Amino acid sequence: MAGMTWLHLSDWHQKGKEFDREVVRDALIRDIEEREKISPDLAKIDFIIFSGDVAYSGKKEEYAAARENLFEPVLQATGLSTERLFIVPGNHDLDRSAFELLPNSILKPFESNEQVKDWLTNEKKRDRLREPFAAYREFVIQYTHQTQPDYSSIHRLQIGGKRVALLGLNSALMAGRINERGEVNDDGKLIVGEPQLYDALHKIASDEVRIAVLHHPLELLTEFERDLITKRLQDNDGCHFLLCGHQHKAKAYQVTGTTGNCVIIPAGSSYSNRNYHNGYNFVHLDFATSEGIVYLRRWDYDDNYWCKHTAKSHEDGSITFEIPQKKIKAPPPAPPVPQPPPRTSVEDAKLNEHLETLVAKLKCGLVVPFLGADINLCDRSKHTNGIPYPWDWEPSGNYPPTSVELAAYLDKSQEYLRTVRCPLCDTETLPPECPLMAAIVTKVTRLDLQHVSQYLNVRLQGKDTINQAINEISQHNYTPNSLHRFFAQLPRLMDKMGYSSRIKTGVGREATRYQLLVTTNFDSTLEHGFLEAKQPFDLVSYTVVEENNEGEIFKQFMHQKFEHEIDGDQDSPIVPKGERKAIPPGTAPENLDFSLNERPVILKLYGPTEEQNSHRKSFAITEDHFIDYLAYGDSNSNPISILPISLLNKLKNSHIWFLGYSLRYWHQRVILHRIWPETEDRRRNWWAIHPKPGALDNELWRANHVELISEMPLENYVDELNKGLSKSVF
Repeated sequence: MAGMTWLHLSDWHQKGKEFDREVVRDALIRDIEEREKISPDLAKIDFIIFSGDVAYSGKKEEYAAARENLFEPVLQATGLSTERLFIVPGNHDLDRSAFELLPNSILKPFESNEQVKDWLTNEKKRDRLREPFAAYREFVIQYTHQTQPDYSSIHRLQIGGKRVALLGLNSALMAGRINERGEVNDDGKLIVGEPQLYDALHKIASDEVRIAVLHHPLELLTEFERDLITKRLQDNDGCHFLLCGHQHKAKAYQVTGTTGNCVIIPAGSSYSNRNYHNGYNFVHLDFATSEGIVYLRRWDYDDNYWCKHTAKSHEDGSITFEIPQKKIKAPPPAPPVPQPPPRTSVEDAKLNEHLETLVAKLKCGLVVPFLGADINLCDRSKHTNGIPYPWDWEPSGNYPPTSVELAAYLDKSQEYLRTVRCPLCDTETLPPECPLMAAIVTKVTRLDLQHVSQYLNVRLQGKDTINQAINEISQHNYTPNSLHRFFAQLPRLMDKMGYSSRIKTGVGREATRYQLLVTTNFDSTLEHGFLEAKQPFDLVSYTVVEENNEGEIFKQFMHQKFEHEIDGDQDSPIVPKGERKAIPPGTAPENLDFSLNERPVILKLYGPTEEQNSHRKSFAITEDHFIDYLAYGDSNSNPISILPISLLNKLKNSHIWFLGYSLRYWHQRVILHRIWPETEDRRRNWWAIHPKPGALDNELWRANHVELISEMPLENYVDELNKGLSKSVF
């Protein structure tokens, strides 16, 4: 059934460790895991909404506890990554101890719309209002990578062919203020502020499902803006759904006005106390029938389990509604494709000569592919005009990331970018001619993975963010592209065409029957390509064994064999065989239990070792990691000394074929100089396949004596390769 399903939670109020909370939580997780008993439509959850009050008093330790006690178990129960969790703040997510540092003018409720606009349209004033949410903001940015999670946060998703926009609003900006009677009573004193949603609604106008999320019901807003905010959200160009929490009541209803309608769905309280009718809900939309249904869940404190929430208006524990119809603005057209100049006869001749030479060397077992992150651009979906779709990568998506995409993902909140400071002027008033302005305009393409990850690595929670991202990437089953499949199918093609049997191997010979494939990527898509092709292989991955008290690290490579599940059955699946073993530095080739004359070898030069989630340096990504990897350590722990001797010899005596690899990053150049010192006389050809090189790329490849083949998409290049290898003439 074409549709979309979300889980809606709210009001967790995390304090310290509480036995009663664990009882309710454990039952909640079981209820979520068994959701198909409620309805088969709930089998696949697309995203999770949490509509405020994660913490009890906005303290840092409360968010760490909520992550462990609520969010991680819920994500595991739904099979979702953190990017599918969307959080907004509630009044319990502000730290009231921060009020001591706020000006008196915002310590009492606002009295007019003009006052609201004055504080929300001035960035410095707005930041003062957001100060009490510092712990909440840091937690959400690091955990879910939401942009600006405490003010007008937008997160876009593609679900069931629909463009979905989640709009998070902070309704607690003025919560906890003392009123004219000297009391704290938020009812009728809260603000959202028209500036918080005006521009945001324009930004999401082309999205086909628009969901606004805020903590407080609209009736609790101050009277002078209540109707205005309600109308904005309800209008034809507003939102289809409004999700909220706070009142701890489970219900759902549709409001209709002269300018539009909207479905309002409160969540109830995930945990108020054990002897309370806590609640949450699931929502399923069926686009085929244009109907939706809310499944209401309630905590039965007498029998200690979650059940359907029944009432006179919903005797079966569910509420059905029509999906509101809204005005959907046409998405902006894709920019025209800049047509490359026609290839000249000289360029065609150069490409043909390259392919002829490369294919001949491949047939002889004398080529080592060196794969970089840009191979993951191969076969990407494109608009009808040929322009690739905009980057919106996340770990649970369909394709693995490039370095730039991973950097942009890690810095989704743009926190790293904001650390850049101009030495000449105030960054808030940068003139247009400032070089930093140009960098900001093109910030996505300027992001350097090593710089971004280094910044995150020195932050307390940044290490966890990096570890989580790398683990998700390495373990996710991405769809192999045509380049991955080319290498996975190459061994059988070589056998079929008779090339492998003609390769003369043995002691002193440089040729090998099977390929050494070097990859600098963290994903396992190449390995999945081999599994898909049912092609046995050996996996050799970098890792760190330990780190002593002086900070010295001990590095090595690990080996895992992958063979047919049933010996001799070429159609049986490829599975890991035996244990993953360490390769002690200096191990003689004859003592290794793998050989390039028996199976292809995939060498993951920067890791990670499979299921490695403990040691921060078990993969190399940050600047410090690469300093450890490339510079520190004695002669027995540098990358050349710890590489298996047979693989190092293969690298030194082969033609090197760079695909999707860039020399603009310093560590990529250093690793080449470690393997092939400038003092060595290189006797082999090096080629680089770089579809869109810049001026720096051209100069760096030229300086390293590498023949650059450009202006051809990788998928087209692979097609030409297959044609050349399939020719029967040797």
